[in-house]
Amino acid sequence: MNREGNVPSKLLYAISGIIFVIGIISFVVVLVTGIISSVNSFDNQVVVPAKRNIEIIEPGDYNIYFEYRSVVDGRVFETSNINGLVCKLKNIDTGEYIRLENSKVNSSYSVNGREGRSLFRFTIDKAGTYELDASYESGEGEEAVLIIGRGLGMKLLSTFLICFAILFVTIAGSVILFVYTYRKRNLQKIY
Repeated sequence: MNREGNVPSKLLYAISGIIFVIGIISFVVVLVTGIISSVNSFDNQVVVPAKRNIEIIEPGDYNIYFEYRSVVDGRVFETSNINGLVCKLKNIDTGEYIRLENSKVNSSYSVNGREGRSLFRFTIDKAGTYELDASYESGEGEEAVLIIGRGLGMKLLSTFLICFAILFVTIAGSVILFVYTYRKRNLQKIY
């Protein structure tokens, strides 16, 4: 009994390899672009010591990050010490101070020439203009860059989950196609 007509082509091995390579490339591209876009979405950079009004357009949980390596308006900052820096956040409309708490999770990042770590977290009940007042207790200290943003951790987590899903699906598909082709071709040799 001749089953040569049912033998899968060797071309399926190549397709399996192509799927594998596409999976690896997709993983890297999505990971890099996701990380860069997550960090670049933090556009509320404040050079301190200073007072600056920040427009917060959505209520919710936010973080204040200290970027010890940063670029603001073409100016490079490398700050090693912010000891004694005191931060206050006030709702301009009500005059109410927002409670700043130390970050529960010490998250840090290093992307595209920017490096930072979380300092504080806070919750905003309503959108509006808020004044960030950051100054040194002693009156003097290094200039530093602070960033107010939300969801960096969640954005990065979703990027990682998407990347690993892409990687898993493409590698699994590649392996399944390879094994299927191998078994079908070898079983045909037996008969």
